[in-house]
Amino acid sequence: MIKGINRQMIEVTHTGSPYFERAFLVVRTGSSQPSEEMLQSMAKKVVQQADTYAGLRRQRARLWVRRIAWSAGCAVSGAGLLWLIQTVLYG
Repeated sequence: MIKGINRQMIEVTHTGSPYFERAFLVVRTGSSQPSEEMLQSMAKKVVQQADTYAGLRRQRARLWVRRIAWSAGCAVSGAGLLWLIQTVLYG
């Protein structure tokens, strides 16, 4: 059930989802009033981002790849720094 009839709502009818045919979004009260076209485009963007769980999986996989790459880069630069110090001091 949707309560608060006096609030402004946006209905997205073409969600692009195989599971949902409509989405209802409630506009915050007290926020600046953007144009109707801007609200519609933002609503469609929100619905598209919330549509698939696969997008979250891809983000998680990218995060792990970045962490591994960052760790490898730190290890290589640390080894290079130690080699440089060793050649300067004992070389």
